[in-house]
Amino acid sequence: MKSVFKAARSFVLGAAACLPLLASALPLRAIPEADALKKLAVIPVFLITNEQGSPIPIPQGDKNLLLPMFLDQAKAQKELDAFNKANPTAKARVTPIPMNLANDKVNEINKKLTDKKLVAPVISSDADMAKAVELLRKQGVSEKDIKEGLSVPVFFSKPFITINTPKGTKAVFFLSYSDAAAAAAKIQGTKVEMLAADLTVALGRMIESKNDEFVFYPTQAFFKLMQEQGQGGAAKP
Repeated sequence: MKSVFKAARSFVLGAAACLPLLASALPLRAIPEADALKKLAVIPVFLITNEQGSPIPIPQGDKNLLLPMFLDQAKAQKELDAFNKANPTAKARVTPIPMNLANDKVNEINKKLTDKKLVAPVISSDADMAKAVELLRKQGVSEKDIKEGLSVPVFFSKPFITINTPKGTKAVFFLSYSDAAAAAAKIQGTKVEMLAADLTVALGRMIESKNDEFVFYPTQAFFKLMQEQGQGGAAKP
């Protein structure tokens, strides 16, 4: 996820066509790519780490290391159980970290590696992945492009669901279909169509829009972590 534009694929173009207001002639960047990635701070991912919180990559063959980044804490715990069974003295644990900081950690690790590469896929829930595939098929995206391009599903609506923030009203992308559907159900008097895309599409849209007009909606894991830390939650749409 180091560069949104390096991830441009035919799938991205097809899915992005479903986004309202996307012009064929893209304007200059509204915000730097780094600022768009910072918006992922409200999306915690769960990593397998040591006691100090440093990620523990899993060897994959001779040249790759794997570091799954789970959106679902239960999935991460299941992976940890399997890891601890194979490595009983490792003292590993599941550690939550904002996705933008996790991405920074991955980039830092890769800079230090000389003969290996760290691959860090974001793992969504099975339900969200299945729903995204269903919606993308309805949107006319081909099976080939779905298979090649769908990595981290995001959900949005037409018209966009909006939320009031200290910086004004923003359109929302969701990492969870259930959160998106719940927000859509609260809208009265307007027919809302649910759509899906890959995370790279959402990030690209944020960068390419004329104004800073999009945000990611915090996941339930974010609200839970904030509650546990005694810092309160965030306003829901």
